[in-house]
Amino acid sequence: MTEQSPFLRVPSEIRLMIYSLLFDDHNERTFEIRNQDPEIYKRRDPHARTQYRVLGRDLVRQSKATTYHLVTDVELHVSIMRVNRKIYEETAHILYVNRAFSFGRDIEAIVPFFSDMTTQTRPMIQEIALVKQGSVYTRDYDRCEWSGVCDFLKDSMQLRRLKLTVEGGRPSLGWEGLPKYSASDFKTLLNVRYEPLEWVWELLSIKGIRNLAVESEIHHCPPSHSSAMAFFAAFSSSIEKGFSEFLHSELVVGA
Repeated sequence: MTEQSPFLRVPSEIRLMIYSLLFDDHNERTFEIRNQDPEIYKRRDPHARTQYRVLGRDLVRQSKATTYHLVTDVELHVSIMRVNRKIYEETAHILYVNRAFSFGRDIEAIVPFFSDMTTQTRPMIQEIALVKQGSVYTRDYDRCEWSGVCDFLKDSMQLRRLKLTVEGGRPSLGWEGLPKYSASDFKTLLNVRYEPLEWVWELLSIKGIRNLAVESEIHHCPPSHSSAMAFFAAFSSSIEKGFSEFLHSELVVGA
């Protein structure tokens, strides 16, 4: 029979006190996860976390290797989690339960970040936050990335709370004169599978959400000289009202 380590013979109350010192979150309930600067990543070796590729946000859009990292100002001595399974189980609750993980625009980090966790740990994560890039600014790469994220969250996670920030645009002359879409309008667009909202239908495949927060992040956009831009501007004016109501009715359990 394997002898229990001296640390595990310490009363659990004392162990919890020690863990609280080793995992000092500075009262930050939300942990911000971002893509690491590819140039910094290139200089680090070896790499323990999953590597993935991101495209630059400039016009060149060059693909570079990177990984995820925590940018929230906390003090986490996670090496203790590798000592044995018992310590991992005890500290995982402190690290993951009742905490939100926010990825901002760096949704490329979502699948690698959660994939590096054990299948026993993932159910502890019940809340995430992310930003959905405006539809007129996305390219095929962005659409594929979003689709993969939704598939992973649907199949491999058990989310209960979601904070979704949707990027929108406001023309120089504002939204006056543009239509505002209601929840029933979005329901109609759902029924006809309106292509510019394909990302929404993929989002709706995620089941089990009990709490949803929808916000908008509005930037300037060009005048509505095309049907795509006209819809984007009208959609943007509807994010926090009609679109939010629609998502709550379709996505939230028991709504």
